[in-house]
Amino acid sequence: MAERRAAAEAARPVLVEVLRGGRVESVHRGSIAVVKPDGNRIASVGDPDQFIFARSSAKPFQLAPFIASGLFDTYRLGTEAIAIMAASHNGEDRHVRLVQDILRGAGLTSAVLHNQVHPPFDTETAHRLIRDGEKPTVLRGNCSGKHAGMVLFAKAAGWPLDGYWESEHPVQQRALETISAVSDVPIESIAVAVDGCGVPTFGLPLTGLATAFARLADPSAVADPPLSRALYRIRDAMTAHPELVAGERRRIDTALMRTYRGRVVSKGGAEGVLAMGLPPGALPAGAPFGDGPMGIVAKIEDGNAARRAGDAVSVGVLRQLCLPMDPLPPAVDELANPPIVDPRGVPAGAVRPTFRLSRRGRG
Repeated sequence: MAERRAAAEAARPVLVEVLRGGRVESVHRGSIAVVKPDGNRIASVGDPDQFIFARSSAKPFQLAPFIASGLFDTYRLGTEAIAIMAASHNGEDRHVRLVQDILRGAGLTSAVLHNQVHPPFDTETAHRLIRDGEKPTVLRGNCSGKHAGMVLFAKAAGWPLDGYWESEHPVQQRALETISAVSDVPIESIAVAVDGCGVPTFGLPLTGLATAFARLADPSAVADPPLSRALYRIRDAMTAHPELVAGERRRIDTALMRTYRGRVVSKGGAEGVLAMGLPPGALPAGAPFGDGPMGIVAKIEDGNAARRAGDAVSVGVLRQLCLPMDPLPPAVDELANPPIVDPRGVPAGAVRPTFRLSRRGRG
């Protein structure tokens, strides 16, 4: 029993420590994989082949077949629509309006959406709804943009709208095929389960998802021309509109893409999945692990429920890869170094990454 526990801890080492009074109070374990677009591993921590469900980190690739098909352009939508369809948005008013406009332009209403209903991720918006007696709707759900994209894809292709969320539906089959293509994981090796918003989520090795993000960062590595062009459009839309991919306040994806415009594409997922891509030239020449392109995926073992380990790991990885981060911009620093203070605001503790990337080849 003790030997198995020790082996598990070695495979998933401590990535982040939480300190109080100078002593370690809590730890967050996990694994990290950094991969080139050709699938070769650049660096890792822990078990880079650990099985994970991609969760919302898969959204750019779930959207890609719609863009690649050419059917997206029949709706005459812009880059903001692409960004919200790849989003886990905060449920802010601008997110709701955009999804409404997308549906209205297609002759649809929110009644066609079957994503989850929950309070907005944005605290200020959620509090305002409570004050005004307004209940959350399906449009406030963080996945409403993704679901709108799936519905529009089905409508344009002539497939049934009903059941678009089922794994057997053509929309979901195209998503599965795309995940397989960009990750180099055979379809039969990808686990399919139900995501929090009701559509399929895909299970694959950490390295596989990192390969996908390396190719999102550098779509020239994708052999299929329509898919490659779709990934360019999705990457550029996400980095042009980071506030639509996540939100204006307290979201690491927005903070990173807004601060390092065009140098980071970032899309996290539930249960502690963190995923980023660095396009060609994102890092300075002579950086210890190369100057890109590359994909980075981390998994926080405890699911990142406290929402502090993931942000610290994201910034810690980018710092070790030598993205210029000293000093940290305020919007990133408040997430990477969440305050632990007493009632008077006096510092009482700290959150700090403890991992070190190591060079490892494939296998």
